[in-house]
Amino acid sequence: MEWSVYFQNPEFMEKTRFHLILPEMEPLVRKWCGIQAGSRVLDVGCGTGYFTRLLARGEPEVHVTGVDMEQPFIDYARRRNEEERLPVAYVQADALALPFEDASFDIVASHTFLTVVDRPAKALREMLRVLRPGGILASVTPMSFYPEAMHPGVYPETCTWAKEFAALHEMLILAYEKIDPAMGHARGAAPAAMPHFLAAAGLERVSAYPLGKLFSLSNATLSVEEKLAWIGYYEASEEKKLDTFMALPEMPDYFSPEQAERYLALLREKCGWLREHLQENKVWEWSGGANLLVTGRKRDLTWINWL
Repeated sequence: MEWSVYFQNPEFMEKTRFHLILPEMEPLVRKWCGIQAGSRVLDVGCGTGYFTRLLARGEPEVHVTGVDMEQPFIDYARRRNEEERLPVAYVQADALALPFEDASFDIVASHTFLTVVDRPAKALREMLRVLRPGGILASVTPMSFYPEAMHPGVYPETCTWAKEFAALHEMLILAYEKIDPAMGHARGAAPAAMPHFLAAAGLERVSAYPLGKLFSLSNATLSVEEKLAWIGYYEASEEKKLDTFMALPEMPDYFSPEQAERYLALLREKCGWLREHLQENKVWEWSGGANLLVTGRKRDLTWINWL
């Protein structure tokens, strides 16, 4: 099934981006990726453009290209970029056959890509082909496909919807898994093996930088605007994903139309409560995960050819 339609619709993916990299660490990520003024950067498997936009901020005259094979992601990324007007171009293309000349980019990066792409070795070869000698390849890798740390929150007794919603949500996730298992999409390189994966491909000076972020609407470090944005993505992505799956002929075998209607009602009740209690500091429904940024430099053999 199409990743951007069934497994992670664009709104769902944007919601998950809140869990990944602290804004305070973004300058360090750009530094570790080697981005300088005038850099030509390629983001492979860009999805909705979260990492593409991050890479494009901060340095003058940087031009970043994002590539993804799924048009819904590219369309969404282009719409988001109209808001920030960053020097970013998006191209719909297959990462296993990138439509660029050899040595076209100074930096080739990816985020949550090499762990899910079906042929990671071939994808890496393509990334290296379009990277100039001496350029940097960078990969952000989740150390767990679902965050290792997660808590469902402790809601007040007045939230009579909480237990029923949690039970229906669990049933819904199981239904999704029976029709389109998440791990069926994760066929790439093992996250913990990523440093060796890059080194074995011939990259030099391979370095690993740990990244992590905890996300909760109860976290007082977040602004009201960030919280409202997350709730909006959460509500929209859940509704969109449920509508998409309920249209499949096999879905009623696992989750009835009546359950779907009830789930949506409870979802709206939950989101309404969250919007009314943005400063609530006791619920702490949270998730957090570890990410690893691995970088390496492509060998520059031009001096050997000169000899």
